[in-house]
Amino acid sequence: MKRILLITALFCFVFANAQYCLFLDFKAEQPEMVASSLKGMMETEWGKNIQGTKSLFAYLPNGTNESTHSLQICFPNEAAFENFYASWNQSPDAQLFFEKMGKFSKQISESLNTPIWYNGKDWANDNVFMLYQMEVSNPGLYLKEFQSFSIKIAKKLGYEDNSFGIAFPILGKNSDFTHFAWIGSPDIKTALSNTKKMFSDPLFADFSKKVSGLRKVVNTTMSVRIMDY
Repeated sequence: MKRILLITALFCFVFANAQYCLFLDFKAEQPEMVASSLKGMMETEWGKNIQGTKSLFAYLPNGTNESTHSLQICFPNEAAFENFYASWNQSPDAQLFFEKMGKFSKQISESLNTPIWYNGKDWANDNVFMLYQMEVSNPGLYLKEFQSFSIKIAKKLGYEDNSFGIAFPILGKNSDFTHFAWIGSPDIKTALSNTKKMFSDPLFADFSKKVSGLRKVVNTTMSVRIMDY
């Protein structure tokens, strides 16, 4: 019963502080043409009127994920996503974009994601993200341990001003994972250096021991910001 109440409280927290990120993941067969097509779409009146941030990311490397790139549109609230969805289906520009993208890429997945908890820093300020996709069996307990560890290790390694947190797909759920954690960095070398230090730190060993029965990491990848629109 306590577990149910805790999970309910977490979901109330999510929807009371809602921010939603749409991940449109695809395999780019001609990356330069994909970037050009996206730029053209975002310069249309339809693209300019999207109420949210718009960014193209590359997965380097992409692990077991077939996707090579991700178009991510983050909305400040439910109304902004609703307006986007309605206009997407009605816009000739959007439909033309999909048709052009199909010539240069293969769509892999669509998901709408929302944070359960993060440290309050704007992830739009980070350029590189370490992503950890996980199958979590006890979200409430895992979140408690994740919060405690993340705050301590960020302070110890000096990246407390970067964004980090844990999120889950509320639409378009992936069958392989239930949640994903992220750690933002300004560049690739900083992301790799901090990750190496984190994995060798006693705090990480202690955290891993505490959550070993709560989660299974199914994929890790680095997401690199290519362009903002």
